[in-house]
Amino acid sequence: MEKKKIKIIPYLAFMGNCEEAVHTYIEAFGGEIYGMSRWSENTFETTPEQIGKVMHIEFALGNTRMAAGDSFDCSEANAAIRLMIHMDSEKEALYAVSVLAKGGTVLSPLQPHPEPDDSGCGSIIKDRFGFAWIITCPNPHPVKRG
Repeated sequence: MEKKKIKIIPYLAFMGNCEEAVHTYIEAFGGEIYGMSRWSENTFETTPEQIGKVMHIEFALGNTRMAAGDSFDCSEANAAIRLMIHMDSEKEALYAVSVLAKGGTVLSPLQPHPEPDDSGCGSIIKDRFGFAWIITCPNPHPVKRG
């Protein structure tokens, strides 16, 4: 079977705080919003709590295209899925961790990976929106072997 070029676009579902979350992620990682539509009174089967909230937004974090919306049909984020982002430096990684940790929980602080993969560092954060992130970067002080 022929391999087809496909793009997987992560879609994040929120319970009314999508716009705030997307702006937080753009602050942490850099990026841009491509377009956004909102729920209105004229949207099919709209509830009063949805009006004015994000129906669909497409945005970029780095060179990754993502999408999201206020779905109002999920009670919490799926703990089996984590979003992993590799930063170019420890400084960038620490900044991203600090932004995501506001109102969230640092599950693992930024630290070197164990041997033999200690050329990198990683941190795990659960943000205030319920999503878990793995932030990685090069280890600025790798162990010299030999």
